[in-house]
Amino acid sequence: MPTVLATVADQDERGVAVNGKIAVVTGAAGGIGAVFADRLAGLGATVVRADIDHDAETDDRLHLDVADPGSWDRLRDLVHERFGPVDLLVNNAGISARTDLLTTTDEDFTRVLAVNAFGPWRGIRTFAEDLARTRGVVINVGSIYGVTTPPANADTVPASVAYQMSKAAVHQLTKIAAVELAPRGIRVNAVLPGVFRTPLLDHLPPAALDARISGAPMSRPGETDELANALTFLAGLESSFVTGVLLPVDGGYLAAS
Repeated sequence: MPTVLATVADQDERGVAVNGKIAVVTGAAGGIGAVFADRLAGLGATVVRADIDHDAETDDRLHLDVADPGSWDRLRDLVHERFGPVDLLVNNAGISARTDLLTTTDEDFTRVLAVNAFGPWRGIRTFAEDLARTRGVVINVGSIYGVTTPPANADTVPASVAYQMSKAAVHQLTKIAAVELAPRGIRVNAVLPGVFRTPLLDHLPPAALDARISGAPMSRPGETDELANALTFLAGLESSFVTGVLLPVDGGYLAAS
């Protein structure tokens, strides 16, 4: 396995831009969201871990249903009361419905779009005034499957048409928000993960997972630290002139597709 070139231990200089900042990470109870939250906290940020699974709340672990506008408003009020204006918003929360075009139900389609597309839009709206005040950063989590489609053969399971459409929407939201919010000093970018071993893929049969892994020239799943490195770059001073970018972290998957 190739060595991950940058970890928390050797990112002191990068962490200067994050140290002391207030960050909200959605979908932070597990998976990639928890990795992002841990990375930012390790660099000195005050991290609010917002998730629908946080029913027993603490100071920094708050309940959030990203599909519910009232839940966003409550989160904003609590963050202001406890910490102050937000410097960094990471729109990570996402769900999928593993059904194809003709078998996806109205209910599944509506829920996936509500969480994956409405959620980031509402998050940006909710914290726009904060981010303008702090000259802050938004990082959306898109997907390579908002650009292309997974391999389809007898060894795979159906892709999620709702998931893929929702991530394409997130990509377009990222570019629109970057253009509209740049005059207010807000940068908006997105990371596009490739195949990572996270709970979202745990239910895939081994043959289906292998088919997706083999689609990348690097022929391996990504390590979550590698994805967190991209997040750190987009959050920090090294990317101060970067906005509206959809950054694939995919081992070359999109280049080869």
